[in-house]
Amino acid sequence: MSGPESNDAIVIGGGTSGLVAAAYLAKTGKKVLLLEAKDKLGGLCAPGNLAEGFKIAAGAQTLYALDPVVVRELKLPKKGLRFASRELALTGLRSDGKHVVISGDVHDTASSIALHSQRDADTWPRFRKELFEMARAMRPLWWESQGAFPTGIEGQKIERLARMSSGAWLDSWFESDAIKATLCFDSTAGGHSVLEPGSALSLVWRAAQEMSGLQGAVAIPRGGLAALTEALIAAAQDAGCEIRSGVEVVRVILDGERAAGVQMRSGETCFAPLVFSAIGSFRLFSRLLLPGTLGIARTEASRRRPSVAQARVVMTLRRVPQISSDAILPASRFILAERLETYVAADLAARNGDLSDELPMEFVIPTTADASLAPPGQHILSARVRPVPRYPAEGWAALSTRLGGQVVASLERLVPGLSRDIAHIEISRPDLLENALPLNVPHMLTTAARRVETPIAGLFLCGADAEPVPAVSGRAARIAVASALAVRR
Repeated sequence: MSGPESNDAIVIGGGTSGLVAAAYLAKTGKKVLLLEAKDKLGGLCAPGNLAEGFKIAAGAQTLYALDPVVVRELKLPKKGLRFASRELALTGLRSDGKHVVISGDVHDTASSIALHSQRDADTWPRFRKELFEMARAMRPLWWESQGAFPTGIEGQKIERLARMSSGAWLDSWFESDAIKATLCFDSTAGGHSVLEPGSALSLVWRAAQEMSGLQGAVAIPRGGLAALTEALIAAAQDAGCEIRSGVEVVRVILDGERAAGVQMRSGETCFAPLVFSAIGSFRLFSRLLLPGTLGIARTEASRRRPSVAQARVVMTLRRVPQISSDAILPASRFILAERLETYVAADLAARNGDLSDELPMEFVIPTTADASLAPPGQHILSARVRPVPRYPAEGWAALSTRLGGQVVASLERLVPGLSRDIAHIEISRPDLLENALPLNVPHMLTTAARRVETPIAGLFLCGADAEPVPAVSGRAARIAVASALAVRR
């Protein structure tokens, strides 16, 4: 099938994943059209609408999973991508003032843990070594298009771990609530409960990532997350990709059992033998394809969405928050969760459409690493709260007011005087931050090539749903392009 607007490939969605896919396709000499429904490109890394003079991304607040292969092959440093902080410490804030600071320095971390348990301090180097070894063993499956599940002892360890929850796994290593509650936040990505099998595997996935050449690091780009968007736009445009924003795709056009192009809301059609979707699978399968295209089972599976989600609360501050402890590193991501039960109670409340009295959260103060993100002397505090209900019983408007108040109150207990310094506060709805399908272990252990495939020839997934765990990565997009071009040869 062909028409007046024919291309070699069409990419739906102009977030990080869509831009990566478009850049890779265009680099091979393909005629590529990228279509983004919103006026701004970048998705979670698009510039947010905060107060004047403040720079903050629409949804993401740090980078921890950006594919190093993408960074290298698309030459993103030459496109302007730099890092204000290459490795944020992980700090568990405690009501007793004995904060846990986990950094790349094993001995300093053990000293911090010893405030709570000498046994846990002695265990930390062994735990970190085993975690990183399992993570590296899983990289071929997660990072390569033809990667395989590890064999031997590492494979046996992963198989056991895949049946465990993060709570049970950390219980088998540590006795202190302080260390377990600090580490557990990362295991709740994608809607996992800390009691759910697969959440332990999420911790391994996080440890497999590499930022700025450092395993398991979390970074903040200079100029904020929007700097990544700018670098990717430059890479795609320099390669010859055509980018159109403010254009919504409403249907994927099929030619028999093959993808053949897309139709826009305006009625315009564009044709191509390859179509890449960087949008959520829920929207792709339930709205952009005709009913029955995928069969009943696949269609119903695509419509299932997690009952829990995450919300984001961003504040502009008149001065830097004062957290009283000499041990705390300013460039940190801070975790507020006293114990594993904090996560369990929050998850139960969220599944019932409500907020728990105690909300687990992670917050960063990016302006401590890059002062250019705010006017002189002012700062940004960005908090990620999860789990929260995706479908609150009282409606989002009422719940967001309560959520904002709880977040401020929780922070105030550990950051005295914070509320007086807040100039502006903004709360993002959960469905604006993520649109992924529920996480499950089979998906996390599926080969990369299988995750990007669909039952429709020529239609490939390249967004968050094609990652083992949803994240700003670009890896699925790189693999989707490689898989598509291998089939077309």
